Amino acid sequence: MSLALIPQPKKLALRPGVFRLPPQGAIAVASREFFDVACEVQGLLPGHEIAVVARGMRDTLHIAHRAGLKPGGYRLAIGPDGIALEAGDPAAARNGLQTLFQIARQSPAGVLPRLAIDDWPDFADRGVYYDVCRGRVPTLETLLAQAELLSHYKINHLQYYIEHTYRFRKHPLIGKGCDPLTAEDLMTLDSFCAGRGIELVPSLAAFGHMANILTLVPYRHLAEDLGVGKYRDTDSIPVWARHLKGWTLSPANPEIYDFLDELFAEFLPCFSSKTFNVCCDETWDLGCGESHDLCQRKGRGEVYLGHIIRLNQLCRKHGKRMMFWGDIIRHYPKLISRIPRDVTVLDWGYDFDHPFARIKDFTRTGLKTYVCPGTSSWVSLFPRLPEAMTNIHGFATAGKKCGAQGLLNTDWGDHGHYNFMEFSWHGYLFGAEQAWNTDADRKSFNERFCRQFLNCTRPDMATAVRELGDVTELKVDGWYQSIWQHLLFAAPKDAIFAKGRAKAWASRNGEVRETKVSLDAALGRATIQRLAKARAVFARCLREKGADPHGVLPYWIFACDTIACAARKLAAFGPGGRDSAALRAGLRKELKALEKRFHRLWMARNRRSEIRMTLKRYRKAIRDLAR
Repeated sequence: MSLALIPQPKKLALRPGVFRLPPQGAIAVASREFFDVACEVQGLLPGHEIAVVARGMRDTLHIAHRAGLKPGGYRLAIGPDGIALEAGDPAAARNGLQTLFQIARQSPAGVLPRLAIDDWPDFADRGVYYDVCRGRVPTLETLLAQAELLSHYKINHLQYYIEHTYRFRKHPLIGKGCDPLTAEDLMTLDSFCAGRGIELVPSLAAFGHMANILTLVPYRHLAEDLGVGKYRDTDSIPVWARHLKGWTLSPANPEIYDFLDELFAEFLPCFSSKTFNVCCDETWDLGCGESHDLCQRKGRGEVYLGHIIRLNQLCRKHGKRMMFWGDIIRHYPKLISRIPRDVTVLDWGYDFDHPFARIKDFTRTGLKTYVCPGTSSWVSLFPRLPEAMTNIHGFATAGKKCGAQGLLNTDWGDHGHYNFMEFSWHGYLFGAEQAWNTDADRKSFNERFCRQFLNCTRPDMATAVRELGDVTELKVDGWYQSIWQHLLFAAPKDAIFAKGRAKAWASRNGEVRETKVSLDAALGRATIQRLAKARAVFARCLREKGADPHGVLPYWIFACDTIACAARKLAAFGPGGRDSAALRAGLRKELKALEKRFHRLWMARNRRSEIRMTLKRYRKAIRDLAR
């Protein structure tokens, strides 16, 4: 039989014959350290007691310590008389157990194939970074389910990106009206994750990306622009960022450190992890307002590094080791060697052609470094799967070669987080596989994902997944990320519908290439047909017994329908289109129905939080069609 395993093991040898699970027997452990692992496997082996290994006894499953294996590695053997799992510690044994569970789910009831696996991870830390503050905060039940599922694919590190969506007792105005997470939520999550071999690492914005706080009246004085856009120099700010207010804390104001200390004091006790991500990315306006004179005198890089050093002191005070995003300090290569040695640098970038080898800027200094690719789901109606897979693999390969200690796969929610978590599981699992086995077979991943995660064996399912990814990938010069999101919410007279032929990045069979595209009615009509075929496959799979156990396909079908609506708008208003009052009325009706579905899908698994951000865009698009 063929096995669809994620992550794909380093070494797997299938052997003739099967092992038939007995109705009763023993799960034998060599020592107490493997007791918790044995408890986890009892669901697979009902009627089996947990016992200590006894010489001469035949046990259904034998879990033993084995010295000399690579860190995190295990050996799993299924023979004619039983199962043997060897590992250096309980965490490694749990890795082997997850592989055993995947094998069992694909095997006939009560029967396992004979095989031998020798397996170990390429990265010690294999993580997911999930955004919970760009409009959507999932329910606690959803976050628990996310952690549970991630653990099944050997993820052992999890972070939630937070700017304002935590309820601070001393600062109740922060997060008011946003359904923030509470201390009880985080402590529940921390305990749950720990029981599944996952380290839940706190993450809190502590420099840039703080507009949700610094535009509030009591905190404006802490901002670089005083929270109102008051700058002395705007030329140094990227044009697209000049409208932002309250973006960055000002290091020229010493009060920011007392403020951050108060936030840390309430936030960090919720976590058992000894690590803390203070973020500090994209400080676009540093030195352009309140810290202008300070940066002129010392240099912007020195001021940035000074803030990193002060934050590291605060982290040490609270018993944490600091990590931060490395995008800003990279611009000052001479300062990298002065980053405190106990700090971890997170090297991120999300393009398919990102210069991945640039991670050497950090690893060659001896700093602990993680590579941080992304699911390419943000600012899109469905993840740009080809870009995500290329980006994740590129970072994993470079990180392994250059000595990175971890891979942290990011999932952002820019502009309202209308990209549902349910869209991202393909990216999560591909990231989990690449973090474990960089040399895994990428060509078979879609098929293995469909069989393993969607429990769908239809031969056309993997093709439909690839096709939806190819459609979504389309990026047109001048429009950020997938073009379909822009088209869905655009007014009929917007410039995007007059774009015509333009430079673009498109994907065919999962391969991203630069090309030229005619953004016209013909493209809209062709895309509608492509989406209809993929949607039909998803719908057929959804009707099959046992398929889609995690309930993601209704969200994927919704993605097909939203992109199809965007394509219909292009077919109507783009070059060669046929606009009419009847067509606009039909589009308005379609958008209203999509808005209701969006609301229903959101509320099924998320708090209401800031859903208004996306609903506002739907309603504007509907109004624009009436003009």
